[in-house]
Amino acid sequence: MKGKKLSRRDFLHMGALTAAGAALAACAPATPLVVEKEVPVTVEKEVPVEVEKVVVVTVPAAAEVTLLTFGHHWDVTFRPRQEDWDNIFMERHPDIAIKRTNNTWAEHNAIVPTWAAAGKLPDIIYVHGAFAFPWNHEGIMVSIQDYVDTDAEFNVGGVWEEALRLYRYKGKQYEIPYDHGPCILGFNKDLFDEAGVPYPDETWTMDDLLENAKKLTKEGQQQWGMGDYYGNYLRVQNEIGMPKIGPWGGRVFNDEETEILLGSPESLKALNWWYDTIHKHKVAPNLAEMQAVPGGPWLAGMTAMAMVPTWMTPQLTTAAAFSWDVAPWPAGPAGRKTGSFGSGFGITRDCKHPDVAWSYLREYLSVEGMEFMWGESGRGSPAREAAYQSWLDSEFAPEHAEYFLDALKNYAVTGHPYQTLAAREIVDIFNRHTDLLESGDMAVEEAVQAIIEEGTPVLQDAYKRLMG
Repeated sequence: MKGKKLSRRDFLHMGALTAAGAALAACAPATPLVVEKEVPVTVEKEVPVEVEKVVVVTVPAAAEVTLLTFGHHWDVTFRPRQEDWDNIFMERHPDIAIKRTNNTWAEHNAIVPTWAAAGKLPDIIYVHGAFAFPWNHEGIMVSIQDYVDTDAEFNVGGVWEEALRLYRYKGKQYEIPYDHGPCILGFNKDLFDEAGVPYPDETWTMDDLLENAKKLTKEGQQQWGMGDYYGNYLRVQNEIGMPKIGPWGGRVFNDEETEILLGSPESLKALNWWYDTIHKHKVAPNLAEMQAVPGGPWLAGMTAMAMVPTWMTPQLTTAAAFSWDVAPWPAGPAGRKTGSFGSGFGITRDCKHPDVAWSYLREYLSVEGMEFMWGESGRGSPAREAAYQSWLDSEFAPEHAEYFLDALKNYAVTGHPYQTLAAREIVDIFNRHTDLLESGDMAVEEAVQAIIEEGTPVLQDAYKRLMG
């Protein structure tokens, strides 16, 4: 089932559903479609958690309705946006009813394997890039390659290649990303203005970053020139590894994710540079200083610069009490490089109506769907370049948000690990040792050696299980 193509007129109709248009914070609870009579729906399975809301549309009494179930992770502020989309979809497809289940991000990732073990997976679920590979390998998700190959109107080629690669398994597409964001340099304009320091720009190198961080640091006064969005400043996996290592020409893993490459001269030089920002130059907070501030020093306005991903922009716009903007990630001795990551949706193995599920996904993840759901709302940077302008124009995008697009097009890569069965264990190994780096209890070379010695057997064992 393909259904008719989502037209611009249909999309404009969607836009009219919310009085505030794109504003995520201004979204009011959606007005459900008027139900003139109940429509019998045969439910072939139950979702074993409380369902937040079921919307039933008016259809002819004799019509046969297919129920699609969803596993989402949206917070309460974004759920009205999803309801609006689903309402207009059901208005266009009166033979389909939609049932949503919402959990938090962490709860969703934990409950999906439980659903799978019970044979009660929703038809379509949210899939973060870090979980796609194991869920695909375990058969939780099914390949949608046949739909991608035969649905010419869907144009998967319009999706960023770096985003798509997160969701391929054994050469086949299993999920489609809805957003994919890079990490670039965010800065606190208020602190820059107060210090009389010019804002970062396209010419900045890592040397400029350090030099200006020194000017913006007030030692002993809880103001640092550099900080981080993440709780661990020296974490080097996934999207936050390449910004720390890549500008020096280093890598964290090999392409097969069987070898840790932190021991190369380039990687060691990069890690020592970042280590010195904390313990030698003292322009960045150490582990204890970061953990002492609820929400972290960056969001609290105590650091002048930080690495900022696209998905942080709504939080900054609504929660930060300072003016901020973004600039390109500074170039290092080996050039400019940063990391990126994202999220997507796919069809599960328990779906009894995959054609119907695809009829939903092809519209949901179209250009117009990405514009409505994530671009105009400011929720995240769409995974399609053709939808990106809608995010750039949203109220949650910073003044120079085009630097995110420039990174995606020119120097952002998808961060490892994302194609190993040992990803969660490896991340734990990395985090334990980088905590010791940030606290000053371990030197870079010692930590890297320990990471390699502990992590390599884990990676290689996972690879043997995968191949065998």
